[in-house]
Amino acid sequence: MPSHPLLSGGWLLKHLFALLIFASLLALGVWQLERLEQRRAANAARLALLDQNPITLTGQEPDPAALVGRKLRVTGTFVNEASVVLRGQQSDNGVAGVHLLTPLRIAGSEVAVIVDRGWLPASQRDPAALAAYAVPREVSLEGLAFAPQTRPASPLAPRDLPLPGEERISAWVRVDVARLQAQVDVPLLPLYLEQLPAGDGAPLPRPRDPRQLDEGPHLSYAIQWFAFAAILAVVYAALMRQELTKL
Repeated sequence: MPSHPLLSGGWLLKHLFALLIFASLLALGVWQLERLEQRRAANAARLALLDQNPITLTGQEPDPAALVGRKLRVTGTFVNEASVVLRGQQSDNGVAGVHLLTPLRIAGSEVAVIVDRGWLPASQRDPAALAAYAVPREVSLEGLAFAPQTRPASPLAPRDLPLPGEERISAWVRVDVARLQAQVDVPLLPLYLEQLPAGDGAPLPRPRDPRQLDEGPHLSYAIQWFAFAAILAVVYAALMRQELTKL
């Protein structure tokens, strides 16, 4: 008894290839849904963190790195001359700019912590312009503690380098505390703080709204992958039907 034409050797290979692509598209969609759940869990953890009572950072902690992921309160004096900017940042409204990074010498200690003080327009990134944001008095602030950022091993990862004509790095790609230490005279703790806003209408630099969170593009990507899988199924079924009409 002759086999069905669509079960011949050539068509079996086509079926196998189409099934492989179909399964891959479904797997990519499921992966994006898993990423979405991870993002939602991270957002929930961040919101829970904001509701915690802050821990006072004294600079005397035996293991400051253990404070990463906590809400901290710190009092001290900014080392204004060591201020730099973090490139490629956006305001809460999506305007491109930079973030101002300034070491804060902790009161009653000999160490400092890098503070991400918030967003500035890109036009304010020059060291001379940053002088307008110097704060000479002692300040108290709250912030979320993050682990230092380091350059990935990939050769394609951008490097933190001085701009043409500069000896020090004034504009950074990442908050690399170990490398920042080379141009800061005060010992730096192995973490940095993202300053929390003190109230509405704060002047520049403007800390980001920590509750303005999004779920990323994962849901739309998942829908796209599932849509591609559905299109493949419809197109492949149409091709088989067309083949059958030739018999």
